[in-house]
Amino acid sequence: MPGVGEPVEYPLLNGISDPQFVTVGPDGYLWVTTEWSGLVQVNPTSLANQLAVTDEVPTPCIGIIPDPRPTRTDGRKAVWFTCVSDWAGDSVVQYDIVNQRRLSGVKLAYESWVQTLTWLLIDTGAAGTPAYSYWIIFVEPLHTVAGYYDAEDESGTPGTYPFPDAQQNPVYDTWLWSVAVTAPANAKSPGDCTYWVTGQASAGDYPRKTNSLYRYTPAKDEQPEPIPLPGGSGQKPVHVVASPNGDAIWVGTEHPSQICRYDIALRSWTQRFVSGFGAPRQMMLGTDGNLWVATSKGISRFRTDKSITELPGPSLPNGGDAMGLCVDKHGKWVWYTNPTNKSIGQYPIPDDPESPCGKTQFVSQLVTETTPGQHTDMSGVVQYISNGLPIPGVPLTCRVVSDGGTTFSDGTTETLLTTDARGRAALPALRAGREENRVVLKVGHGDSEPPTAISLCVRPDPGKDAEANES
Repeated sequence: MPGVGEPVEYPLLNGISDPQFVTVGPDGYLWVTTEWSGLVQVNPTSLANQLAVTDEVPTPCIGIIPDPRPTRTDGRKAVWFTCVSDWAGDSVVQYDIVNQRRLSGVKLAYESWVQTLTWLLIDTGAAGTPAYSYWIIFVEPLHTVAGYYDAEDESGTPGTYPFPDAQQNPVYDTWLWSVAVTAPANAKSPGDCTYWVTGQASAGDYPRKTNSLYRYTPAKDEQPEPIPLPGGSGQKPVHVVASPNGDAIWVGTEHPSQICRYDIALRSWTQRFVSGFGAPRQMMLGTDGNLWVATSKGISRFRTDKSITELPGPSLPNGGDAMGLCVDKHGKWVWYTNPTNKSIGQYPIPDDPESPCGKTQFVSQLVTETTPGQHTDMSGVVQYISNGLPIPGVPLTCRVVSDGGTTFSDGTTETLLTTDARGRAALPALRAGREENRVVLKVGHGDSEPPTAISLCVRPDPGKDAEANES
């Protein structure tokens, strides 16, 4: 993949705000959570163009993801972010980034404190009748629960899986921090998935005793399985990333600062020290097929195989540290936050001959033909793969090309989709225009690849033809 120069940073809100995490929103802008300044919208083509958004935004706000659903019929564009539960009882908030207001929230117990989020696209339909839905996955540390939430549900009521009583079993006396999820191909509900959760020992107002990785498949397991870390009971796990292929888990740790790879089949660990002993923060799989790690010393990259080889790359321009990471929509760089310098930055994806460009592939086409004026359901499912590995969190540009006026359900012809924990994304529903032999849907990761395309046709409505003949 081509490198594009050196990292570039710009102060966030003139250097007065502490940035936390970052995502590319469905509007194409960067959305940054902060400790005390709410959300910040940043123009990715002009980093000086920033807007503080504070209406109905609790602080601090922490983890953030784009609304995983394809183009919505109500036309809204949203992000989901985590926070300490506030007056509304929301620990996860769905926020309208256009009208700047809260749409809904996930209701948990008072003072619940969700840190990170991920999401998953699941086919919940019967055999031969696909019906896809998106689920938000989270863990909550104060009450020690894993949870899930239907993105379409407006009630705010999540499903939860409480951990066992820590007083009876101290291995569960832990502060849950991060969650990743793997799922078999035939998963029909969040309960069929496997939750991989990091839990930390901590002092202070909410003391906990145990550092551990936990594995839990609700449909099969009576309770979460603790998996001791390779560095012993003092090694503190932070972020966790799961291979969408279901073969490996990566955990960033402190004491010592390492990247630890867990082989699921062999149930064994391999670990590698982080150069400069930078403490890992957020991690992600990059579009180059490597593991990207934000650390207290900058940004590091590692091979995802058993070697966990660390790869060279440029230093941050002004020092400091990195906290949040996300992939850009053009395939050229990674966005990151630098809390020490109170800045937002773009980090080029370095040249790497062993990591060929990723590719968007069609998993299934759900609509092959429709009739004029008809509104379809989701039109298909795609997956982004790099070096044989599906990649989560990739913003894909989806366009509909039609001479007959066929559009997405909201009337637009271009939208952003972001891949889920298995590297998949659902294509939007369509609103058919006039009769047409070939409507084309094109999907790709910005300028980094030729778009993948499928076609469908808009045929005459047989019912209307029959009525015309009768008259």
